[in-house]
Amino acid sequence: MLRKKRKGNSSIHYRSIFTRLFFGTMAMVVGMMAIAAFFISSQSEAMLNEKTRQQLLDASNTAMQKAISRVHTIESALQSFGSSYKNSKLSNGQMFGILTDIVTANPTISEIQVAKTDGSYLTFPGSPLSGDYDPRKSDWFAGALEKKSTFVSDVFQFSQTEFPKIAVSLPLLNEDEENVGVIVAFLSVPKLSEFIGQIKLGDTGYAMIVDRLGKLVAHPDKNYALKRPAMDQLSIVGHMLTGQPGFEQVTLQGAEYYGAYQYDSSLKWGMIVVQSITEIKREVRTLQLTILAVSIVGIGALAALLYLFVRRIVKPVKEVQQKMSSFSEGDLFQTMQVQTNDEIRQLADSFNSMSTQIRSIIGKIQHVIVDVKQVAHHVGNGSRHSHAMQNEVVAVTERLSQEMDHQQQQIEGIHTTMTGITQEMSRITESMETAVLQNQESRKQSVKASSSIDTLKDNMHKISEDMKSSLHAMSSMKESMVDIRDILDLISQISKRTKLLSFNARIEASRAGQAGLGFGIVADEIRLLSDQTEEATARIEQVIRSGEARMERVADCLELTDHATIQGIQTLHHATDIFHQTVSISETLTTQFETIRQLSVSIHQQSQSIQERVDNLSLSAQEVVSGTQQAVASNQESLSLSEQFMHDADHLSRIVEDLEQEIRFFRTEEKATA
Repeated sequence: MLRKKRKGNSSIHYRSIFTRLFFGTMAMVVGMMAIAAFFISSQSEAMLNEKTRQQLLDASNTAMQKAISRVHTIESALQSFGSSYKNSKLSNGQMFGILTDIVTANPTISEIQVAKTDGSYLTFPGSPLSGDYDPRKSDWFAGALEKKSTFVSDVFQFSQTEFPKIAVSLPLLNEDEENVGVIVAFLSVPKLSEFIGQIKLGDTGYAMIVDRLGKLVAHPDKNYALKRPAMDQLSIVGHMLTGQPGFEQVTLQGAEYYGAYQYDSSLKWGMIVVQSITEIKREVRTLQLTILAVSIVGIGALAALLYLFVRRIVKPVKEVQQKMSSFSEGDLFQTMQVQTNDEIRQLADSFNSMSTQIRSIIGKIQHVIVDVKQVAHHVGNGSRHSHAMQNEVVAVTERLSQEMDHQQQQIEGIHTTMTGITQEMSRITESMETAVLQNQESRKQSVKASSSIDTLKDNMHKISEDMKSSLHAMSSMKESMVDIRDILDLISQISKRTKLLSFNARIEASRAGQAGLGFGIVADEIRLLSDQTEEATARIEQVIRSGEARMERVADCLELTDHATIQGIQTLHHATDIFHQTVSISETLTTQFETIRQLSVSIHQQSQSIQERVDNLSLSAQEVVSGTQQAVASNQESLSLSEQFMHDADHLSRIVEDLEQEIRFFRTEEKATA
């Protein structure tokens, strides 16, 4: 009943610890996660605003760089045309071809015009112009001549019926470095708006170009850009025209935007990239909802993990309480099994150690009780039979004296035998020492032979490598023979062509008649030289064939020698392994001989010790004879002691029975399972 009550209290205590530990830890974790989520949520808007600011600045810089790159590409094309115009006279067809390539490569260009200082001009592709048009009166013409380099004009229109344009002009020079005209590329504002329309940032972000006068140049909405609305009333445009890049909030067409701007003084343009604040706030809300969802899922997962974790921590505590309850009720056969490496594991190990030690102590006490009971029983029985035994002791003592005399004679015989054994072991020890020395000398000779074989093996390796080098050299010579054969083929072709030339020369000499006699003689000599060349070529080819055949035989011999060398190396490897095994066996035998020698020395020493003990035994036997005479006198005293032993044995039996009753309270053996 008491055991059941204790188990119930332990269960209540366990649940209380679990509840407090779980919910306390959970409250702290949830509080920390709530604080972190609140901080992240509060910082998310600032983070996204900073991210948007950086994205807009990067987008404005990238868009401006793309625009500058397009203008520089056009400028490079115009400079290339100017260089060609300066260094060579170009026809109208050539100029049209070059201008066509420039327009094709740069889709932003609407047309290109070459205007000269005399007022004449050439336009590609052609466009209708008024009869009083004079390119010399335009800003781009005067600006290019004055600047003497690339000039980018403001937005202008030739007429109300044409799209706005931007002129990129460059002066043309002649060979004397004199200005003879200007080449200009007109950039179409609608095409520039198409280029700007390709720049996207999110769902609502876009880019636009504003000129130095604060008017819109390019916009994703072409119709809106063609109206050229004035935007200088916007603060962002005023800040952009100062020339410094920046970022600020702006209102466009009734909507709030964040905008970043860049300005380039050489182009006289400013690039503005904007994105809707509504889209940014929508991203902020999405991020906050995501953080909330992740926090909820994380809290759920953490609660499950924390429940398992706390349960795993508290479970050993419950087991300790249960084991201690059983332990207090006298069940000493209690052990704890804990898998963790922490304080609970240390507590379990200490409990198991304590249980084992107490169980061992109680078990020893039980064994001692059994032994003491047996001793007490034997002492009582011995005391009761002591009187009868004392009478027999005298008779036994007399027989013992006679037996000791007989043993004295046997001890003398044993002493003689041990002397012979000691001498024989001395001779065996000397023989083993000689065998150890001979085996060591054999092992040294085996090591020297193994070293010589290793040296021979290295030499065989070198010979094999030399043979491989020779084979490579033979291969190179074969390749050279192939090259010589190619040269002979070339010589043969030259000889055939020479013979043909001689034949043709002979024909021409015969046609020339008397005047070609000398030429005919030369033709004969050339034919003779061609015949000699063919004969020499045939001999060289025969020699090459013979050399190739000999090299083939030499290569075959080298390969056979290389194979034999490799087989020799393998044989040496096998011999080396055998010698290594021999050395190893020799070392093993040396060790065994040394062990046997040491055992022989030990046996010799032990035999000497035995001999000494036999001598001592002989002396002891003499003392025993005298001691037996004294034993008779001692028997008289033992009679009185026997009566005292009987009284003490009865008293000891009563004490042991009381201690045994106390020990039965503890269980030191595991209960048998059903």
